[in-house]
Amino acid sequence: MKGAVLFDLDNTLVNRKLAFREYSERLMDRYLIVSSPEERESILDYIREADRDGYRRKAELYNELLEQFNWKKETSLDELLDFWSSEFYKCTILMEGALEVIHHLKEKQIKLGIITNGAVYSQHAKIDQVGLRKYFDTIVVSDEVKLKKPDPQIFELALERLNVEAEHSFYIGDHSINDVAGAEDAGLTAIWFEGFREWEVDARKPQYRIGHLKELIDVFEQIGL
Repeated sequence: MKGAVLFDLDNTLVNRKLAFREYSERLMDRYLIVSSPEERESILDYIREADRDGYRRKAELYNELLEQFNWKKETSLDELLDFWSSEFYKCTILMEGALEVIHHLKEKQIKLGIITNGAVYSQHAKIDQVGLRKYFDTIVVSDEVKLKKPDPQIFELALERLNVEAEHSFYIGDHSINDVAGAEDAGLTAIWFEGFREWEVDARKPQYRIGHLKELIDVFEQIGL
């Protein structure tokens, strides 16, 4: 049997929700005029909603924010995009339980991979910020390979690099379509990491689901991996 365990990155191996809040705090402290703690929380909520959990173009997001808030000084879109590129990855936070699961799988000599949608620089920078690279046998970033989840080809590419079979491999992610449906269309067994995104009504139900990464250890032991 030749299989592997592959992971999504954002809101799977790293906690993007916590990272984005920390980043938004830095953005606010540097650029925005805030008059009270209540206004601060209101602005944080607004930015979080406007970001759509990362599924929105940054230029569109920042153009909205430039119109919506009071800025300490005249600020351009380019300046805010540069701030994003230079600061967001520094806020990367490992998901609780990530290292325990990784070490458990490495002890069993199971091949590991990451498949993530996103920009080449930002995704690699986040991986290196929290020291994940050394644990993984392949890392596939959508913009780097010109393929994007849920396209089965991006999963097939990772499996080919690992020289493993889809039917014996697993993929863990938080997105019901990009991660669960995409992985299953490529022949992998998908495990949904719930609690970060709502389940899409039209997407198929996952065979397995977890609410904490460490639950994977029990799942794999039950499967016999």
